[in-house]
Amino acid sequence: MTRLALCCTLLLATCGTLRAEDLEAARVETWYHLLRPTNRELSIYQLDWEASLETARKRAARESRPICLVIVHAKYGDLASGHC
Repeated sequence: MTRLALCCTLLLATCGTLRAEDLEAARVETWYHLLRPTNRELSIYQLDWEASLETARKRAARESRPICLVIVHAKYGDLASGHC
């Protein structure tokens, strides 16, 4: 009988803890959605990279857009992968 009572007590304690964790997760998720920048606000970080200057020239002519040339000068820099 004591074993059954102990099992019931542990089960109730676990259920209470899970509910509190669920509420905490819901609160964090709500704040995440409120504070996360919108896709429009993040669009400045989305650049259309091309692997070579020749490809960029052709695309710029086709789309009537300017070219922004970034030169990476570092010991381990790699323009294609974005590491500098």
